[in-house]
Amino acid sequence: MKLIVNADDFGKTHESNLGVLKAFQKGYCSQTSIIVNTNYFDEAVQFAKENNLLDKVGLHINLFEGTPLSGKIKKLKHYSRYDMFDYRPNFFRKYFAKDILAIREELEAQIQKYMSAGFTLMNIDSHHCAFYDMSVLQALIPLLKKYEFQSMRFIGNSYFNGSFFRDVYGKRWMKKIDTLHLKHPDYSSSVATFQKNMKIKNKDLLNADIAEIYIHPVLIGDYLIDDYTGGNHIAETFKEAGLDTKKLLKINDIC
Repeated sequence: MKLIVNADDFGKTHESNLGVLKAFQKGYCSQTSIIVNTNYFDEAVQFAKENNLLDKVGLHINLFEGTPLSGKIKKLKHYSRYDMFDYRPNFFRKYFAKDILAIREELEAQIQKYMSAGFTLMNIDSHHCAFYDMSVLQALIPLLKKYEFQSMRFIGNSYFNGSFFRDVYGKRWMKKIDTLHLKHPDYSSSVATFQKNMKIKNKDLLNADIAEIYIHPVLIGDYLIDDYTGGNHIAETFKEAGLDTKKLLKINDIC
């Protein structure tokens, strides 16, 4: 199996920026994805340039935290409140054309800010899985074509939890993505889910030629933790999962 480890949340906080750099230095990740609408984005860009990482940084689209970069989405009450993101996904909500246009305006602003910083990986994923929402995906698809993105994170293995609704919805999502012919891993999950699926011999994981694991590195003092797992040390979680950090590749190397 070929393996990608992506460090999510680059640019989110100062501690996240330090954590991503440390994860690269320790060999715990092969690429990262950046949130652009934060106070720590410029610092992340500076770190990336100083450490020759511009070709290893993808876009982590964000509709959940911070201030939107555009205006129309601030008027959608289920996306923002008091000019801050307050996104509450609802798979049964009816979206009108003006809603899709407002979401697209925000996504395009984030894409343009990502590209203007000089990043070249052209891989896209989303904070808290925002683009699993069909309305977000509908807004995003024309932009993926327009800006010539090369790859993206596929729907996570943990999304399929046995629910009939999730199974139907997830397959519909994958069908839409496949029409774009973008590169993507066959499997994606957190380290903890990867470890669990290895133990139970999950067929999706065992049959995958390419698997992506995502981590959320944060450096607190001298401790490099995975914020997603509630603060477990990344070195410990990698050891428990049996991951060989010498064999990691970024998505454009193997797809």
